[in-house]
Amino acid sequence: MCKIGGGVTKTAMWAVFIFIMGIVGVILINIFGNITTTNQQDYTLIKNTVEAAMFDSIDKASYRAGFYLCIKPGVDITRETVEFTSKNNYDLVLNTTNLNIDNVSKNYSRCDYLVGEVKLNADVFVESFLRRFAESVNNNKSYQVTVQEVIEYPPKVSVRIDTYNTYNSTGSTTLEFDEGDFNIRNQIDAIFEEK
Repeated sequence: MCKIGGGVTKTAMWAVFIFIMGIVGVILINIFGNITTTNQQDYTLIKNTVEAAMFDSIDKASYRAGFYLCIKPGVDITRETVEFTSKNNYDLVLNTTNLNIDNVSKNYSRCDYLVGEVKLNADVFVESFLRRFAESVNNNKSYQVTVQEVIEYPPKVSVRIDTYNTYNSTGSTTLEFDEGDFNIRNQIDAIFEEK
């Protein structure tokens, strides 16, 4: 056996080195495991929350009573299927008891009466989504929620969530990242289909 310095053997030094490398390896596996697990959990949470919020925001009164899809002038209505390039190409007019559709339709190229069609309420969707998401998120993460688009008819939503994952060596569970540091972005574009 060969002794080094103050009586410490090479075998003991290698044992300490392997022990320290094992600890570093476990810490790295834990950090990257938490990041990937968090990303999967966030994606599943966003997907389920968007679906539930879409069901919450169905306008049942419009489904039962119907509504008018009124196409603004300038949109090509010569084909059987009308393609809208913007939400500004049409208006949704609710079917109320005092509605005189003849007076309303003078401002549009065409108004089609739709009954039994699903229409979302954008305000209810945003409120429901934020409430459900806030109840279910991990409190030691920073989230930035962006509701990019809510189209009431045909129902479509786009939501983006930026998650700022944080770890530091002081034992604290959070660490502030600047704008330039990494984050995990999840985006959901969802449409509501019916049979």
